[in-house]
Amino acid sequence: MGKKALITGTIVLTLTSFATKILGFIFRIYMSNIMGAEGVGLYQLIFPIYMLIWAASSAGISLAVSKKVAEHTAHGRHADGIRTLRSALIISVSIATFMSGFIFVAAPWVANSYIHEPRTALALRYLFVCVPFMAIACCIRGYFQGRQEMAVSGLAQVVEQIARMAIIICFASLYIPKGIEYACALGALGLCAGEFCSALFTFTMFQLKKRKLPPSKPTLPYRSIMGSLMTISIPITANRFLTSALSSIENILIPIQLQKFGMNNSEALGMYGMFSGMALPLLLFPSMVTMAISTALVPAISEAVAKNNTRVLHKTVSKSIQYSAVIGIGSCVLFLTLGDEIAMACYGRQEVGDLLRYLAIICPFLYLRDILTGMLNGLGLQRLTFKGNSIASVICIVLILILVPRLGIIGFVVAMLIQSTLVSCYHLWHALKHINLSVDIVGWFIKPTLAAVAGGLTLNYVFDHHLMTLFSLRISTVIGSLSLAAFYIVFLFLFKSITKEDIKLFI
Repeated sequence: MGKKALITGTIVLTLTSFATKILGFIFRIYMSNIMGAEGVGLYQLIFPIYMLIWAASSAGISLAVSKKVAEHTAHGRHADGIRTLRSALIISVSIATFMSGFIFVAAPWVANSYIHEPRTALALRYLFVCVPFMAIACCIRGYFQGRQEMAVSGLAQVVEQIARMAIIICFASLYIPKGIEYACALGALGLCAGEFCSALFTFTMFQLKKRKLPPSKPTLPYRSIMGSLMTISIPITANRFLTSALSSIENILIPIQLQKFGMNNSEALGMYGMFSGMALPLLLFPSMVTMAISTALVPAISEAVAKNNTRVLHKTVSKSIQYSAVIGIGSCVLFLTLGDEIAMACYGRQEVGDLLRYLAIICPFLYLRDILTGMLNGLGLQRLTFKGNSIASVICIVLILILVPRLGIIGFVVAMLIQSTLVSCYHLWHALKHINLSVDIVGWFIKPTLAAVAGGLTLNYVFDHHLMTLFSLRISTVIGSLSLAAFYIVFLFLFKSITKEDIKLFI
């Protein structure tokens, strides 16, 4: 069941994530047009706070629910799974309510002293509304992920994105004319609407699904369940909170250090907006597959460990790393080959294309990190992810302070590359060591690299000599991206990086 459930869950999450990403790109293009690069940069500055709230109130408890529900489901204890969710909601919503009150009161201080942008204070106060709903939605999604019913989790993300877009489009004419501060607040209002609708959708689906479960009686008391949830979630929460805090410091430092590079405040915010609000989302678009695998890995690996099935565990881990490498290396070649064209087609900004090409080399490490985080969490090795992420983030902050005033945004790209490489290597070594699995350098890395290089060279010729002479930039870019994917897949088969057996797994 583990391998099949992993593949099925990954496909479902990838499809829903694809829909969410497409909607997100439409949304970002719309936002960049009405807010400009500086407005997008200001809006992006509230996201580190948003992620801190999520880490403190929901990240650890959601993964703990997923892991425990997977164990209960594997043994047919459905009532214990429901009781686990209820216990998690009590813990998570209590924390979220406290966080909500704190944000509302401390918003001006956070905006002035932490973000160093007073214009974000109104947006931060808007965020307090969404925190309890965020906690509810995260816990229920964790429950469905633990049961390996990924459709609900994926559809909740689509509902959230649609609600966010609808509110922003409806209220844009009211907020945008009032200036950049209100434009940023409009983005926060959209986040609130998205979290509310996601919570409502997941709660409704839980009530419907609960009626169809086989009847069973709970075997564990609430005190025992809460204790086990806290044991699992505290290291994860500490991990996510510290790494989110360090990440927020990284992002807040970027516009400050760019001013030391010679930019004024408006230029620095604009560059940060192009980097974090335009280039980075494009770079992370293919990661919807690796994030889906990472999410599906936690319950799949937990089930394999609970059943002591070493063969399934090794197969699951090996194939997940292989698929991550295939996606990451292919994405790297895509952005190196068509980075300028993709940026111009989406945003009409050459500077975003330059950033994409600089960032391309990071793709394999970023995507591998997603997979390895899911593996270590599924294996119960949260402390290792905490240690690895913390050390790498501290190194990244130091590099930002040193490199960005000298090299500008390129300094941050270098810092990101070093950070991602360190985390990926550290996590990979510990994951393979824990399950006694050898590194397959040729199958995991060398063959996909050869296939990607061959596909990229083929596309270069086709794009320059045929596509650009026949079609417009946007149509050429779409056809070129699809052609590169096709060439890449052909060469993956020729180099035997992917085989018929791999395809059969999906069928």
